[in-house]
Amino acid sequence: MPILAELASTMNFAFLDQVLVSGANFLGGILLARAFGMYEFGRFALALMFVEFIGSLQFAAIIQPMLNIGAKQAEADTDRYYQAVIAQQGAACIVFGLLAGLVITLAGWLFSDPEFYGMAAPLCAAVIAYQLHCFFRRYFFARARVAAALCTDVLRFAAQIAATVALPFAWPGATAVAGIWIIAAACALSGIQGAFYFGKLGWDTASFRKVTARHWEFSKWLLPSALLYWMTSQGFLIMTGLALGAAATGALKAGSTIIGVLHILLLALDNFAPVQAARAFHLGGPAELRRYITRLAVLTGALTVAVLALLNIAPGYVVHLLYGDQYEGVDDLVRLLCAPMAVYAISTVLVIWAAAIEQTRVIFVSYAVATGFTVAAAYPLTVYGGLTGVVLGTLLVELIRVGSLLIPLLRWRGAINASS
Repeated sequence: MPILAELASTMNFAFLDQVLVSGANFLGGILLARAFGMYEFGRFALALMFVEFIGSLQFAAIIQPMLNIGAKQAEADTDRYYQAVIAQQGAACIVFGLLAGLVITLAGWLFSDPEFYGMAAPLCAAVIAYQLHCFFRRYFFARARVAAALCTDVLRFAAQIAATVALPFAWPGATAVAGIWIIAAACALSGIQGAFYFGKLGWDTASFRKVTARHWEFSKWLLPSALLYWMTSQGFLIMTGLALGAAATGALKAGSTIIGVLHILLLALDNFAPVQAARAFHLGGPAELRRYITRLAVLTGALTVAVLALLNIAPGYVVHLLYGDQYEGVDDLVRLLCAPMAVYAISTVLVIWAAAIEQTRVIFVSYAVATGFTVAAAYPLTVYGGLTGVVLGTLLVELIRVGSLLIPLLRWRGAINASS
């Protein structure tokens, strides 16, 4: 199919960039796992999860609206629009960074735990720097400045991997704090570069108010969705840490890191698919959007099946090669984690569809339903089922989300077809 071939060609650069990003995260996770051991790697995973949680709020409030609304701007309004967006991003960095430092400091005071106090400064810095890196790389993709996006990612991950390789020699016996400082420093470097290549800054009060109001209409359901996302996607991981301990968390994180190879594909979609889907709907209406989503789903499904089939050939060999002998038994987790990842790929395409038509309430409802299940099931499945119960719970969460997204979107399509 020529159209499918055209979509595959469009994915090439986004995929290349995501290979770099996900590959570097994959390699960095392995290097830190070997440097820290299972316990400290579990602590690092929980700390990084906090940074990524704050980043998800930024994505919901600023980046996802930018990817969908920016593509619909008239040429004359484009510069003013993105200048207003970067002003929002600057304010978000200040607010979220201070909030992160305050939360960790209060946690240290409440639990009288010096380890929390030690995490406050690096987590505050990491939250701010991580937000800046994520914003600039998505901004450059939204503006079709793919070379600048690639440069931003190359700088961050070259610095991050170099520092991680040097860590055992420069800081023997390093703890999770060192890993968070590495993330913060590398993201800060790429953030500085991104600001340099952003272009001309400007301020227009009327544009800022207009963009803020439009973004709020788009993101008012996405912000609570981001909170619920962490309840559903990380709820079982948190319960693993509480009920099964840091070692089990490290084992689960190690298995997820291997399955995370598929995220190279799914995260690559976020570099271009929301913009293209929004543009297809804006210019061609529901019929063109339906054609685009169908092509995207076919290509994503084929690649997902291929990747998961390869991962199931010899997971034990892969685990031993990457982690050594101290992560024995993780190969069984790798096989089990393939199922929820396959279902997650379906929900990724459905979310792109919902965002393109600005039906963000549908996304919120899917997370709300899945969160209800997570709250009810996380404890018994984790305590009585162990890591197998955790994976089963994750699979059920993804199935619930797909059903909650698919039903209203099919109804929307049916209503459009009936009125045309």
